Amino acid sequence: MATDDDKALYSKLSNYYVENHNIADKNYNKSLERERKHNNNWNKQKVNINEIIDEFTPDYEAKEYGSKLIFYGNEYNVITDMVGGYLRIYSNTEKCYVKLDGCPGNDRETHFKIKKREEM
Repeated sequence: MATDDDKALYSKLSNYYVENHNIADKNYNKSLERERKHNNNWNKQKVNINEIIDEFTPDYEAKEYGSKLIFYGNEYNVITDMVGGYLRIYSNTEKCYVKLDGCPGNDRETHFKIKKREEM
């Protein structure tokens, strides 16, 4: 269930994941490489994770899956990367990733950098 501060949950689990994994971990290493490769583009589309969850998955169930923390909702899932600090929104009805308006988009349009606390 969404709270007033889902960022706190994401940050807590992300910090724990990063502190307890290293480059020998396949998921961790892949996440770091994706961030290095795409971070400049992701920074162009920064989002407040609390607002995204309120809009797309207000009644969620959160589960960790590798380096991902997934907020499962009815119509959408918000998939966060705990190493790279980005998220994507997956439409369960369209079966694809979507832009902030809920319309299908390409990879460049559907990756969003999660704002740091001080940016929110």
